[in-house]
Amino acid sequence: MMRSLYLIRHGQASFGKDNYDRLSDLGLEQAHILGDCFAKQGLRFDALYSGSMVRQIDTATTVMSRLGKNGSIEAPMVLPEFDEFDASFIITSQIDAMSEEDPSMSEAFGKIYTDRRSLQMILETAVMRWISGRYEIPGVETWSSFQSRVKRGVLKIMHDNQSGKKVALFTSGGPMSAVVQIALGLSNEKTIQLAWQILNTAVSTFRFNTDRLSLTTFNSIAHLRHLNNPDMVTYR
Repeated sequence: MMRSLYLIRHGQASFGKDNYDRLSDLGLEQAHILGDCFAKQGLRFDALYSGSMVRQIDTATTVMSRLGKNGSIEAPMVLPEFDEFDASFIITSQIDAMSEEDPSMSEAFGKIYTDRRSLQMILETAVMRWISGRYEIPGVETWSSFQSRVKRGVLKIMHDNQSGKKVALFTSGGPMSAVVQIALGLSNEKTIQLAWQILNTAVSTFRFNTDRLSLTTFNSIAHLRHLNNPDMVTYR
């Protein structure tokens, strides 16, 4: 029998702060809203997982806290396989070569912690170099290693959960796109392009059994759209 996997991105993190890996006030509100939406739907989960990052765990516990005492599991099983790739490390490892190839990027580098557009431009350029496999640097996780650990986590969830179960997994945009890649057989380039489109607290759903994973919905933020408040919809 097929089972259901709800793959959920964390709420908005703390861009521009000393510690990025924590929910912003808006990110916490996004998680509350998603939890309330699940509660109204009467949604209950048989298993709960999260990556080990603070923003992932806090989103999971916040969402689950809104389901009530008769609801789902409150504390997630932590699987580091679903941690986000280290974007800052990737940028740092690529920054010198990127500057040599395109000196005009120096202005963007100066605004990386204050301007989201500059950050996104640098991040996309660095990550595209990273996934190519041509610029591997010792000590930096490779794209293929990242894919392998996400797949390892997915296989564990598929193996550990029996028929008829609803499973929730709270993670980040990179691992979410890698799971979609497993389901759809996407190229590396299309996979990472997909990652840039995944919104905070977006929900993607899959059906799965022990050896098959099928995408059913992608990047849904219906819980935020109905508020008619564009400020609630965020990427970073």
